[in-house]
Amino acid sequence: MATDFSLFKQEIDNNLSALPEQVSRVFHGRGRFFPALDNINVEWYPPVLFVQCYEEALDPDCKMALEEVFEANAMIETVLLQSRPWPDVENEILFARCIDDQQLPLEFDSSLGHGLKCKVSLGANRNTGVFPDMRSGWDWVNEHAEGKRVLNLFSYTSVFSLFALQGGAKKVVNIDMCGSATKTAKANHELNGLMDDRVSIWKKDILKSNSQIAKQSKFDIIILDPPPFQKGSFRGWPDYQKLLRRCGKYLKEGGVILAALNNQQVTFDEFQQGVVDAMGEVKSITQIALGDEIKELEADKGLKLALIQTQ
Repeated sequence: MATDFSLFKQEIDNNLSALPEQVSRVFHGRGRFFPALDNINVEWYPPVLFVQCYEEALDPDCKMALEEVFEANAMIETVLLQSRPWPDVENEILFARCIDDQQLPLEFDSSLGHGLKCKVSLGANRNTGVFPDMRSGWDWVNEHAEGKRVLNLFSYTSVFSLFALQGGAKKVVNIDMCGSATKTAKANHELNGLMDDRVSIWKKDILKSNSQIAKQSKFDIIILDPPPFQKGSFRGWPDYQKLLRRCGKYLKEGGVILAALNNQQVTFDEFQQGVVDAMGEVKSITQIALGDEIKELEADKGLKLALIQTQ
């Protein structure tokens, strides 16, 4: 049965129309909501449309649909394809308004919304430095950070920190062990005029920094967004549970942990039970709804964003 790429094009057009001026996921194929298109994600980093293909080659009809999107939206300057069958990565500019000016990687500042910008690098690494499927989490932090102390674990390029500070946080501590990511994090804060005494950016192994974090004043909000697994540094769920137990000790009375888990093998009910197993009795675990653009065939197994209150 042939794949219906008209649905693919329509979904991209709809999401570009909804969020034309900010970073977003405009096609979430990995959620398996769209039949036979689970090998593709498309992200919008104004003014670049970034296509991630998890197979070796892009279907010619898919490429044709992307060309139609490109031709119909003058705001798109470039369509970049990254083919990423594990462990390979290949990048190709599919379409561009000014092809002579395009050199990979594409490095530029892009809008995050809420008046914020971030540094973006496309066409080199698998990670862009930004995770657009976290958009509803960014919005929650922006709305709830006023006057709060925030701990941002696995902060990477510290996008959550930007939203917290823009929302009025009085202190944000960002921690990540990747040197290039923390360097970009500093640049992101400088870009937005937010690199001031409210911000700390630590290049440290979080699992080996318990005593240093524990010496800090307790936090109102803790953001816990680790990778599913990272060889040599993060073992997945066992380490996640270890961090949940520690976060309970870092948290002020009445504080909240914003916990993310991107694991298709775990349902939200199973995640909730895992939190209770790790932390003991908790006051509440509430799921944050994802953006409308993050469509999942089995919503219970997709990206999970949860607010955990321990007291």
